[in-house]
Amino acid sequence: MAISYRTGDQAQQGGLDITISLTPEEAAAAGHIGDLADWFDTALWALAVLRTGRVDRTDGHALTANDLHTVINDLDHRLLPRLQGIRDAAVRRHADLGGTYGDLATAMDTSRSTAQYRRDALTAKTPSVWENWATGQQQH
Repeated sequence: MAISYRTGDQAQQGGLDITISLTPEEAAAAGHIGDLADWFDTALWALAVLRTGRVDRTDGHALTANDLHTVINDLDHRLLPRLQGIRDAAVRRHADLGGTYGDLATAMDTSRSTAQYRRDALTAKTPSVWENWATGQQQH
């Protein structure tokens, strides 16, 4: 995977374009990810809107509660569960591959005891719907 950026006059809207490139094998394994890309776009757009208080993609109007409906839905209902599923699958696979609590703590930027608690709680239960989605065992 590679990430590239175009800024200023080179970007489509004059600001910033981000391109994420996957190999053919990665793209095939990931499947249809257009919705994920859209939700990531929402997250970045929301960050800018929340920092400026302006909705610049349309008419530059001041931010309203109604503008945030899609943001909340895309992030809370759609993106976050999938990201949590990916994270949980990675933690479970890390354990399966012999990863240590110390390695996990470093990756999580937390104490060893916290990493141990989180991994043990995760591995004590069956994978969630979203963890199964992340590993390709369930469509969503």
